[in-house]
Amino acid sequence: MKILVTGATGYIGGRVIERLSEDGHQVRVLTRDHDRALA
Repeated sequence: MKILVTGATGYIGGRVIERLSEDGHQVRVLTRDHDRALA
């Protein structure tokens, strides 16, 4: 499944992204801070 996550650079968003990726989903993130998204 393709999923868009907003707030991905926060603590909860980061954990959600990890879990979705582990479960095989295609994850895209929407963020205001490009540098934090790459970390």
